[in-house]
Amino acid sequence: MRQFRTVLDYEFMSYMKNKVYVWSTIVLVVILAILLSLPSIIGFFKGLGVTPGGGEPVDDPTATVYIVDQSGKGPDTAFYTSALIGIRWQIASADQLDTLRTDIDAGKARAAFIINEPGKYTYIVKRESLGASEGPRLQGTLDMYFHSAALAARGLTQAEIQAFLTPSTLEQVETVQESGKSMTQAYLYTYLLLMLLYMTVMLYGQMVATSVAGEKSNRAMEMLITSARPMSLMFGKVLGSGLAGLAQIGALMLAAAGFYQLNAAQFKDIAIIKSAFEMPADIMVYTLVFYLIGYFMYAFLYGALGSLASRTEDINTSIMPIVLILVAAMMVSMVGMVSPDAAYVTVCSFIPLLSPMVMFMRICMTDVPFWQIGISLVLMIATTVGIGWLSARIYRIGVLMYGKPPKLGELIRILRNDRRASAK
Repeated sequence: MRQFRTVLDYEFMSYMKNKVYVWSTIVLVVILAILLSLPSIIGFFKGLGVTPGGGEPVDDPTATVYIVDQSGKGPDTAFYTSALIGIRWQIASADQLDTLRTDIDAGKARAAFIINEPGKYTYIVKRESLGASEGPRLQGTLDMYFHSAALAARGLTQAEIQAFLTPSTLEQVETVQESGKSMTQAYLYTYLLLMLLYMTVMLYGQMVATSVAGEKSNRAMEMLITSARPMSLMFGKVLGSGLAGLAQIGALMLAAAGFYQLNAAQFKDIAIIKSAFEMPADIMVYTLVFYLIGYFMYAFLYGALGSLASRTEDINTSIMPIVLILVAAMMVSMVGMVSPDAAYVTVCSFIPLLSPMVMFMRICMTDVPFWQIGISLVLMIATTVGIGWLSARIYRIGVLMYGKPPKLGELIRILRNDRRASAK
């Protein structure tokens, strides 16, 4: 136990003192801070160009949308100002079109909206943004205006016109909501947490393999293996790396939660963002449980296969089988998010090497019976213990093997011979 604590402390502190680890954590926290504060930052800079009371930009031609009414039936400027706030509108004549095109292309005007006739418009803009623009919004508003005018001309009252033009409503009710879960609301945080599990397990697992291969290539392992038990070395490395990963994940999640709370008012109307930060408490617990089990399961494999590589350059070849399994688990989870109740998803959630991601996805997206979660956890824990025991044996043999990594059949034969020798 003393040897294990020594290796654990050394591995964990080596990460804490590693500049790449520290700076990558700081950079990720800063990126999260910027992304979650972006609406407030944009609002601040927008506020610099807005009059205190009106919400309309100060006299700025580059922010102006010009209205050219060739039909002679369109509304006046007051209509546009009241219907679509936050945009500076200005009426222009048809003979100004050529000048407006030149100004828009040069960035001296924002856009021009031409009313050719009721229901037929032309929208001139230099480059359409990815988000909703004033063009489609104005089109819908003018359609309502002209439809109202046409109905009024036929003698309908304002109440009848409003009732006729009011769009239909659809209320979507998901039966799983009675348990507090909605697939639509859970989609974003499930996706983010799956990516977090995938990236951290792969990253820190590869670090374990690289650390083992590095010590082996510089012959340091020959001294370590004589002064400490292979089991202590293996488990100390894996647990130390796992704690470092958990510390980094914790720092990122706390930073994200903190900056979201500071800017929560900016996200009150964005349901998908709110859902990512208002996930149920049990999901956070399951995130921790499945991260720890998944990490240890794969980290033992990474450490065992890393011990078979004589040089750090051979790591990628040695760990390729694990990477393929991990990618397969991620792919099944991502595809399964579309139909989490599918039979193949349920089956895969009980396969231990796939369970850390597939079962976790099912828990986030649907109502999984507790007995299924329990069976999956028992299978994963049993598999992790078995892999840990087997990996320690491979580690003990592999760290003193040099040259070309043994093939699977040869490795099995070596393990059998070692077992017979230990039994005598």
